[in-house]
Amino acid sequence: RTSKMAQAARERFAKKNEAEDLRRAFEKLDTRGDGKIDTEELNTVFQLLNHKTKKSEIEDMIWEVDDDCDKCVNWPEFQAMYHRCRNDKTGYEPRRLFNVVEFLMNDKDDSGSVSVEEAMQILYLRFGKGLLDSQLEEIFGTSDTNSTKDLSLTEFLHSLNMSQVKQLRSKVTGKTYKPPTSVRK
Repeated sequence: RTSKMAQAARERFAKKNEAEDLRRAFEKLDTRGDGKIDTEELNTVFQLLNHKTKKSEIEDMIWEVDDDCDKCVNWPEFQAMYHRCRNDKTGYEPRRLFNVVEFLMNDKDDSGSVSVEEAMQILYLRFGKGLLDSQLEEIFGTSDTNSTKDLSLTEFLHSLNMSQVKQLRSKVTGKTYKPPTSVRK
């Protein structure tokens, strides 16, 4: 009973913090402050973070979540994208902009990199103590909380992409399904 209460409290705290972090990430990407994010603004943030990407990739990031086809992402589209990806159990939801948002949410001190310590809070609140170490290991290659390892946006995106590819490859599909072997008595 106590662990269920602790988990419920952790989830309430996580939702409040997550909403604040999500708003902060949106405002960081919305460099003009006009309530929407376009390719120029994303490119500006990428340049500030020394992340090289093609214009067509940035356009695709916007296109994947631009529900009203205005070539921008507004706050409701941004929230919808975030929650779709957070709740996606299949791994098939487009995650390119989501992964950038994850980086910005984890970069609490606006240093342009994410440390193990910064990522720990979000990962703990999201996955609990049981999965914290494996999540840190997956992203940083270490779960040592004393690690001084920081990831740039490019490294963070690469790490998340590799993790997501691994997750997709481990899924059972029509091609990889093997029926249970029958046991003869």
